[in-house]
Amino acid sequence: MRHSQKGMSFFGWLAVIALIVFGLVIAMKLIPIYLDHFALRNMVTKINEDPTIEINSIREFNNYIDKGMQINSIRDIDAREAIKVTASGADAYTVQINYEVRTPALQNVDLLVHFDETHIVRPIK
Repeated sequence: MRHSQKGMSFFGWLAVIALIVFGLVIAMKLIPIYLDHFALRNMVTKINEDPTIEINSIREFNNYIDKGMQINSIRDIDAREAIKVTASGADAYTVQINYEVRTPALQNVDLLVHFDETHIVRPIK
């Protein structure tokens, strides 16, 4: 009477553990990039939500973003290149966030994350 194997073999478990470790390494590289982006996006959208923020010019908007990036310790993003503010009529401004972040994953393999989004903010006087 033959007994068939039940469950995975040692090499099967080794393959599953290797895949889990690989996924965790990739996640450890990507999570800080996305957290920085969410903080940057939150700074831009907070202008519409919080009426106590007084921004009277594009220069004050840039200073507001620079201070927010210092507070949130965002060092990998150059705000001058990543954020473009343009007037979209007399009643609003368009803020375009467009940048990419490259981080090394393995020896000669990099992870590239590209962000491109547009937000309409209340008038900057």
